[in-house]
Amino acid sequence: MKKSNLKTSVLRVVQKVIGLEVERNNSGNSFCIGILHQPKRPKRK
Repeated sequence: MKKSNLKTSVLRVVQKVIGLEVERNNSGNSFCIGILHQPKRPKRK
């Protein structure tokens, strides 16, 4: 594989990853791994 083809392939992969991250962050649902920072769940009736 030529160096220019490798650069192009890497840039395409990075572009896809960034696009997925932006989409996930703008989905409206906050994402947090910490237990204390999770949104409160609705109370059961």
